[in-house]
Amino acid sequence: MTLTQTVDERGPGAASVIGVDFGGTKIDAALADVSGRIFARERLETLADLGPDQALRRTAAAVRRLEKAACDEHGVPVGAWAAVCPGVIQDDHIQLTPNLPGWERLAIARRLAEQFEVPGVKVANDVRAGAMAEVRFGALQGTDTGMYVSLGTGIAAALTIGGKVLTGAHQAAGEIAYLNPGIAPLDAVAAGRAPLEERVGGRALAQQASAILGTKLTAEQLFRRTDRAARQLVQRTLEVLAQSLANLAVFVDPDRIVLGGGMMAAADTILPTLTELITAATPFPPEVCAARFLQDASLHGAIALAVDALASSIESVG
Repeated sequence: MTLTQTVDERGPGAASVIGVDFGGTKIDAALADVSGRIFARERLETLADLGPDQALRRTAAAVRRLEKAACDEHGVPVGAWAAVCPGVIQDDHIQLTPNLPGWERLAIARRLAEQFEVPGVKVANDVRAGAMAEVRFGALQGTDTGMYVSLGTGIAAALTIGGKVLTGAHQAAGEIAYLNPGIAPLDAVAAGRAPLEERVGGRALAQQASAILGTKLTAEQLFRRTDRAARQLVQRTLEVLAQSLANLAVFVDPDRIVLGGGMMAAADTILPTLTELITAATPFPPEVCAARFLQDASLHGAIALAVDALASSIESVG
């Protein structure tokens, strides 16, 4: 029995879900229906330096407000909850999450279930959740093999196969920040470095631009500049990124590479350049396009995760 059939049998708007996206600076929570349409949402500051406990408590309060709105304003009681955050998520800890100090010791799924006072909360990596959102609702719909790449302060990716997101043996598939584009020592990762991210990630790119151009710049400001030095830095950066993505494309042969994240504010530069470079570097070039969800892919991914959890709970009862 499918979720859609169940909702249709009970009438329109018979179920809703809540998705939460934890980030280093902000927390987004949203109430949505099973098609991914958002009814209501709240945004909170993470206050990451104060640790995870306060963030979880404030998020739980926001979730309760959304649950009340679900019943009182929309007549759609919440049937499932899900959350996403950066890092490699394990049952009792989170690895590779430097922007959330203290979260590395967090058993996040259990803690969220306790704070939300619900039977369970599905939890996933934020970028892989963003890929799920694109598969379910966005630019990766209908693809057999796809790649989702998030270009932001950092850089990460996800591989989708047959409508599912590959997680990997250690829940770390897609951590392409640690790819070595040939410009770092072979032991760079062992030394705590992320070679690709420190070359093409938004934070690193801003630092490079400020050093080369002699003025403090963000990555977004760099892409808007038209002087020769800025254009050369952008071109070199996109060449390094394209080389890495082309190597991945040769290996997995994707139908489509979908680009999201904050740096896609410069899509008019990034898309045509990466398309040209990846096409020249691959025997069977994939389509390269912008993601549907450029600003809040992870939140929509949390919603998709909650929708799946709701479907599973209905099927288990059926």
